[in-house]
Amino acid sequence: MVEKYMSFHKEMPKNNLRQAYFPEGSMILTNDMGTANACIVEQTQDLSKKIVVLLPGPPFEMKPLMINQVVPHLHQYSKQTVVACKIIVTELGESLAEEMVLDMILHQTNPTIATYAGKGQVTFRITAKAETEQQGLELIEPVKQELLRRFGENATVIASDKGLEAVVAELLLKKNLTIATAESCTGGMLAAKLIDYPGISDVYREGFVTYTEESKESRLSVSAETLEKNGVVSEEVAKEMAKGVSEVAGTDIGVGITGLAGPNGGTEQTPIGTVYVAIYDRGEYFVKKMNRFASRNVIRERAVTIALDELRRILLQKA
Repeated sequence: MVEKYMSFHKEMPKNNLRQAYFPEGSMILTNDMGTANACIVEQTQDLSKKIVVLLPGPPFEMKPLMINQVVPHLHQYSKQTVVACKIIVTELGESLAEEMVLDMILHQTNPTIATYAGKGQVTFRITAKAETEQQGLELIEPVKQELLRRFGENATVIASDKGLEAVVAELLLKKNLTIATAESCTGGMLAAKLIDYPGISDVYREGFVTYTEESKESRLSVSAETLEKNGVVSEEVAKEMAKGVSEVAGTDIGVGITGLAGPNGGTEQTPIGTVYVAIYDRGEYFVKKMNRFASRNVIRERAVTIALDELRRILLQKA
């Protein structure tokens, strides 16, 4: 405890000594992410074993302890293992997506399918119980393949602890394609998502947040004529942003995002929630328009999801 505080270059408050106290006979867990105590207490009462797990509250401390130490310890008390697979579906609302697989959900036993929606996508989690991980994967496989068949190109399989950005990052790295981003209303959210992936520096070059018309002109060479004729929130401006950032950064792919996230500034022709996402791929343009009224942050998150999904579709078509 004292050594950890010394590594922080801080003097340890006396009050923190309480974090060094543990129940007698407990199994002490190593908290590499902080100083809060963590342990497992096991007692046998009335011929049955009682297990209590004490973990820190903050998720960044709690999750590694749960995954790396608690779950492996508890495996010894179970004859079964739980295996999961996650499928993300885009371009479809939650109600329609669920309706398309309702027959499977109504008749499910093992594996089971759980759905939840958010940020412009619907996630289907397939979970199986089996004696071994391999048996669990074998149970999941036919269900996974049937979901992929029903949703077609709108579906993609991802690791249970990853998101759509990981799929895009892995495709960029696999195909060795460089990318740069230019964002307005999303304020760098797309760049942040991509940069979260370890090793993305091999293909991600630059990111621009061009929030004003002036910055779009000076940084990305968006023409004043295009801005005046079409307005800052338009397909034409998004395309010039995508091409401009690709040329400035010298990349294979450029992404441009411009839109109205609100709460002010909307018009009858361009209401709040209007977003254009353009992808420039060595002379070819791909544009997606979103028009979904929601809160400011939801609009921005949905726009990033649209950009990632469109990138995924484009990259899958490449040899």
